Amino acid sequence: LGTTYFFVAAIGLCFVGFWALRLAPASLSKRPWGRKLVSGVRYLSYRRYYASALRWRTPSLGVNLLLGIGALFFLGMTFGPQPYYWPNTRTLSYGNSPPLATRTGWMALACLPFMIILPTKANMIATLTGVSHERLIVFHNWIGWAMFALALIHTFPFIVFHQWKGDMTKQWNTSVVYWTGVVALLAQAYLQVFS
Repeated sequence: LGTTYFFVAAIGLCFVGFWALRLAPASLSKRPWGRKLVSGVRYLSYRRYYASALRWRTPSLGVNLLLGIGALFFLGMTFGPQPYYWPNTRTLSYGNSPPLATRTGWMALACLPFMIILPTKANMIATLTGVSHERLIVFHNWIGWAMFALALIHTFPFIVFHQWKGDMTKQWNTSVVYWTGVVALLAQAYLQVFS
């Protein structure tokens, strides 16, 4: 839910900003603080940097700011809550699903609707925020990378747990969950790296 709330809050903030600027009376834009506010928003929207060593032009400053906030959010949601693993012993078992794996799996799944909505030409996010789909595609790309990183973090705790338990080979040979997970992870890796 936290991941969905984060995306909805970001969209809501852009929605409020877009419609506040659009519906504001013209007299507000003539005041000094109104002009500074509009110029600040334009600066965040249009200021880009060129990394000459990489021959790469960065997204706008506002996009980079939002991506940085998103990265901090995902890092905080992934590694903030503890424990990462249940305190299992050989005689006491809290379950086979480590909390770190479960949490990141659900976070990756929560990214999926936004991954599907963002690249389309006619989408609700573009309508609400006034941002064209060409400018939203950068978020589609970076949410894909976040989803891929979360899927990897989802995978490794299961491997670590079953190696500790000593039944990794048995799980691989008998559980279809591991096979389908590997196929999904390989497909996601292919899509993310080659797109």
